[in-house]
This record gives sequence, structure tokens and C-alpha cells, in this order.
Amino acid sequence: MAAKGGVSLEIDGLLETLKAFQGLELELRREANGELRQAGQTCARALAVELKVAASSSGVPVAPRVARSIRAKSDRIPVVSIGGATRVGRRGAPAGSLVWGSEQGPKGSVNHWGVPASGGYWIAPTVKAFADNEAVPIYLRAVVDIEKRYGLI
Repeated sequence: MAAKGGVSLEIDGLLETLKAFQGLELELRREANGELRQAGQTCARALAVELKVAASSSGVPVAPRVARSIRAKSDRIPVVSIGGATRVGRRGAPAGSLVWGSEQGPKGSVNHWGVPASGGYWIAPTVKAFADNEAVPIYLRAVVDIEKRYGLI
């Protein structure tokens, strides 16, 4: 079974903003949500690129293979998926089974990862740095522009 987990970036007021879109008429809501999805996916693609670069330079042997499973999802908020059933291991292991080991190293006495245990080799540091990157403000600017266009602010 694949490990479940995540690293997230909190954006103040985003959930309230998304709820405000529910007040739009159905046709306008569809258009506005489509524009939000496009802005979210643009931001997620930027993060996906940074994650792939970070995986390659992390020093964790399996991380670049796991990074092949990275996907930017289409959602109203930026979402990046890492792992899943994509077979990336040397012996065909699914990325979902390898992702947290490639990020944190060994959890027990046996080290299959080739690195010592860590709080984060490539995912957590990249997401943290991404919060200060220009991509997040660009996404937030797009959200504000969409809100103005549809009369929500």
C-alpha cells in the first residue's frame, strides 16, 4: 500500500474566496471556476518544475525516479501530485511506495535509501521556498483579477 501524506502551503483567505464564488450564477460560476483552475494549474506547473530540479540535486538516489511521477493537477487551487501507481523503482516499485522514503530517508534500522534520515530532502524545502517565489503572488493576483471581473470585490 502506498504511503499517504502531504506537504502544504497555506494561503490566508483562500477558502473564503473560493466560497464567495458559490454566490455567482451558474454560468458565471463555471467561467470563473475555469479561470481559477487555469491560474491554479499554472502555479502548480511552476512548482512541479522546481520539484523535479530539486529531486535531481537532492542526493537521494531514488528521488529523480520518483520525480517522474509529478503531475500538476487541474484544480481551483494549485495542486501537485507526487507518487501514485507509476512504476519508477529499479525493480518496478510504484512511486507512491518510494516517495516518502526519497523525501525523509529511512524510518527504521534498515536503510534502503542511501541517505540518513531527514525532515525533508527535496519536497518540503522546495515547497517552503516556493512560498516565497513569484509564482504564488502571480496566482493570488489572478484570483483578485477574477474576483474583480465577476464583481466579488
